Amino acid sequence: MGEWAGKLGLDESEQVRWMAAGNLHDALKDAPPGELRHLAGPGWSDPLVHGPACAERLREDGVRDEELLLAIACHSTGHPDFGVLGEFLYLADYLEPGRGFMTAERADLRSRLPADRQGVLIAVARDRIAKLLNRGMPLHLDSIRFWNRVAAP
Repeated sequence: MGEWAGKLGLDESEQVRWMAAGNLHDALKDAPPGELRHLAGPGWSDPLVHGPACAERLREDGVRDEELLLAIACHSTGHPDFGVLGEFLYLADYLEPGRGFMTAERADLRSRLPADRQGVLIAVARDRIAKLLNRGMPLHLDSIRFWNRVAAP
């Protein structure tokens, strides 16, 4: 996240903010989902609950940066109200080099950033949604609305 922020020419404080989003978005990923539901609220499946729970915990701790909180809450689903920070956190979550699937394809997508943000957003959202549909999984409403926003001509 910090590298992309630097390449985009963002100032130092914004780069730190982006790195904070990257470092915090999965802070509660290993917590039992049942322990996170009271923070996240209704509507979040077990694999997704850590994002909104983390954002709520940060809010309780005094963080008032709504763009950052939305990015963290919806980094797995996407959200139609994402700004650039949210879009890049969504991409970073999927394109993280340590993941063991589609290694070459994801490396190619990473190499296109930050210049081809729109093209990579479409490719990542399409792949995430297709994987869920192929498994017969429900789509989060935010994912549908996010797709409709990024895929609109």
